[in-house]
Amino acid sequence: MKLTKGDSILFSCTVNGIENLDNWKIRCEIYDDYQHSIKLATANSGGSDEQIKITDSENCKFEIYVPKDATADFDDIAYIEIEVESPDGQVQTLNIRELPDGRFELKDQKITWTTPS
Repeated sequence: MKLTKGDSILFSCTVNGIENLDNWKIRCEIYDDYQHSIKLATANSGGSDEQIKITDSENCKFEIYVPKDATADFDDIAYIEIEVESPDGQVQTLNIRELPDGRFELKDQKITWTTPS
């Protein structure tokens, strides 16, 4: 999967094997091999709905929103690690199906839009 550095990124995720996401905490870190890192979380885990939002608790769906420019300084290869915590404190690490090794490519931004004159 190739994404563009400096653009906002939306990961849509589904957790398999659980009944629902009521009161679950979700945390995520995106990082590269050069010490660049961003951490995102649900509101009940120190973040906000603007970072990670449970969009359909009954079907175990949530979205991770990476804000514009958060990856602008990242290397060309980045990794994502997602952790979910049940209401009783059980923690597990998730994989995104499209990124089985948690790895994705970031390409340099191709255009900078300017208003035509």
